[in-house]
Amino acid sequence: MPQTEEVEYPEGRWVAQSVSHGDAVEQATGSLRHHFREREDVLVAMELVVYYRRGDNRVWLQPDVQVVHGVGRGGRSVFKVWEEGKPPDFVLEVASPSTAGKDAQHKVGEYASLGVREYWRLDPVGELMARPLQGYVAGAGGYEPAPAVAIEGRTWLRSEVLGLELRGERRERGTVLVFRDPSTGEEWASAAERERQAIERELQAAERRANAADERARALEERLRALTADSPHTSAEE
Repeated sequence: MPQTEEVEYPEGRWVAQSVSHGDAVEQATGSLRHHFREREDVLVAMELVVYYRRGDNRVWLQPDVQVVHGVGRGGRSVFKVWEEGKPPDFVLEVASPSTAGKDAQHKVGEYASLGVREYWRLDPVGELMARPLQGYVAGAGGYEPAPAVAIEGRTWLRSEVLGLELRGERRERGTVLVFRDPSTGEEWASAAERERQAIERELQAAERRANAADERARALEERLRALTADSPHTSAEE
């Protein structure tokens, strides 16, 4: 092995395994970046290589999506755990025929030993896993299933790291990750979808304000007419 200061840590390369795989990775990344857009201390990265042994570039991981609190968004070509001071908090792997077995058997152990708090897996085609979405949280004896919550007949899995609830939903081009904010009840699968919903809510609020203003104006007009009708007329002699 070369000396530590001479070791290079190459950037990763990523090729989507399929259209549904690429869509799911990009949609999840975009959604999370939009959700944390006002948090400068939260890194949301897609396919960023994680090196976790200083001086050894032969061991690394490349999560499809990772979220790390407390490290800042700043530009980085790789993620070095010893420089960042911590491992990723949340990792999502989108399954493909060539990676599903490794994600389930090998990577889960690596992420657990690394100290990743939550490990999630999404099946974009609905044929590679028992359920379209699986979430695991670190416990005393290893990873445990993420807590589930039923809302209006649908089951969501709760992520403490994200502060959100997640589920897999079948769309035209494959299964994607859908997010729900338990504090507001908002649901979205992409940044564009959430932005559209926000605009729709603003328009509805504006319409309610306009209707309220119209009703207020009509009430004032009626009151003015009533006062005018009840007031005594001034005679011509006066």
